[in-house]
Amino acid sequence: MVDILSVTSLNLYVKSILENDSNLTNIAVEGELSNFKKYPSGHCYFTLKDEKSSIKAVMFQSYTRGLSFVPENGMKVLVRGKVSLYERDGAYQLYVTNMFPSGAGAYQLAFDRLKEKLEKEGLFDIAKKKPLPRIPFKIGVATSSKGAALHDIISTAQRRFPCAEIILAPCMVQGAEAEPTIINAIKQLDSIEDIDVIIITRGGGSKEDLWVFNSEMIARTAFACKKPTVSAIGHEIDFSILDFVCDVRAATPTQAAEIVLPDVYSLKMQLSSMERTNLRLINQSFEQYKNKLALIEKSDGFSYVKNAVNYNKNVISTIESSIKLSIDRKLSVLNQQINARTQILENQSPLNNLKKGYAMIYKDETAVKNYDFTVGESAKIVTFSQELDCKITKAKRRKQ
Repeated sequence: MVDILSVTSLNLYVKSILENDSNLTNIAVEGELSNFKKYPSGHCYFTLKDEKSSIKAVMFQSYTRGLSFVPENGMKVLVRGKVSLYERDGAYQLYVTNMFPSGAGAYQLAFDRLKEKLEKEGLFDIAKKKPLPRIPFKIGVATSSKGAALHDIISTAQRRFPCAEIILAPCMVQGAEAEPTIINAIKQLDSIEDIDVIIITRGGGSKEDLWVFNSEMIARTAFACKKPTVSAIGHEIDFSILDFVCDVRAATPTQAAEIVLPDVYSLKMQLSSMERTNLRLINQSFEQYKNKLALIEKSDGFSYVKNAVNYNKNVISTIESSIKLSIDRKLSVLNQQINARTQILENQSPLNNLKKGYAMIYKDETAVKNYDFTVGESAKIVTFSQELDCKITKAKRRKQ
């Protein structure tokens, strides 16, 4: 005898079959948008179609916030999500988590429309760009903790200005979940009072990999920063919306560090040049006074002032020596300060500690100093030449 099902039971049964099919839980579908409607709640309902078929789809507000373009009817898109059934209507549909323009033309159209919108709002205005500090001592970097971009910035800083401190706010730099992590990293760095400048960066990649940096929310977050911002996304030929919003755009992560950080050797040369220039100007000034005094001494009617002139010459000579001595002392103090800061950074550099045989321990991508590991927990150990993923098999607390 056949079991009699209610309509609800049947729909729920079919829904469970769809949602338990691994082939339908994470799929990518390409098609043309039609009947697109975004409700005040933020939810978007639309139809995805091709030449022969169509399917209903929904994208809930928690996912539409991550859209980096404005979907329109007739636009060809690529969506990711799962297939399920809406039991009330008995209709199966796509539940979309990500949506991207499909094809180079669609990408460019979405890019151009957002660029035009933000430009009209004044987010690209040159007059609103903040100047970079001449000598920054603390640099905030928003990027992946595992990417080559961070290594490039650190190595460039060590070469150019070793006394600078690099503060990392780790974030994802591609994929659907990257946007909120990038926004949080920028806000975190901007909230640190003594950070002088923020670099937002990642290495090269495909147009899809870099697309998250065309996000409107990321652009608005960077524009709202109190600190100067530098974008360094991809390579020289890659441009993102973030590049237009940030105060300075660099072609690569290495160039970003070179733009932000002065060259310590160039600074020393500038100091030496300033010293030579000041001494030359002082000498020229005194030579002019000496020439004037010589003319006065030769003039008829002014011989009686020679004694006063000789006295003034001695005073001037004393002043000259005092000024030279003062300049030498100031230059010496500046050199000592630069050398001291350089030595402090070199002594505190994690790379130097790693070279000596020490290691750094990370728990969930965060460096730890005093963390009680338990058996079974995972940890990452970074040495000078390797990164080791480890699992705790024995844990014994050392007596202090």
